[in-house]
Amino acid sequence: MPNIFLYGTLCDRELFEVCLGRSLDNVNLVSAELKNHSVFWVKNNNFPVIKFKQGSLVKGLAALDLEDNDLRRLDFYEGGFNYELRKASIILKNIKFGPKTSKIEAYVYFNNDDKIEIGKDWDLGEWQRCYGVISRLVAKEYMPLLRRCGEIDLLAEYEKIYNRLSENYKTYL
Repeated sequence: MPNIFLYGTLCDRELFEVCLGRSLDNVNLVSAELKNHSVFWVKNNNFPVIKFKQGSLVKGLAALDLEDNDLRRLDFYEGGFNYELRKASIILKNIKFGPKTSKIEAYVYFNNDDKIEIGKDWDLGEWQRCYGVISRLVAKEYMPLLRRCGEIDLLAEYEKIYNRLSENYKTYL
């Protein structure tokens, strides 16, 4: 059963729950860190990217012992944005019933686009305030498209849903 290190939008527990398609009550989430990396906003976008940066430290969450279906759903969600899983060593923090820290192997979603432009340092709180509500709503419509994977352009579908819901959301503000 795989472990995944979360550093960006999936650290938002509501979005993570939507992507998994199940309650987080039985998901083992713990604070974790990844050394020698930093997280940045993607320039002119509402999501982050993780990059190697010697001496830096990313704080995030580790989702431990996920089910195969969880991984399939997360790959669907992240893969549409050109992210793929790579193994890394992470440090678990505040582990119950054991040492205060523990190093384990986990998968991390890295973006495959070497030309992606980065902006300022990532801020989950800012994302939640500015984009959280709409992103969760979009994910609720996007995730059922999993069963149509291979039949449609997933990124185009995501963008259509996002644009439609963004327009509707603006009218309620």
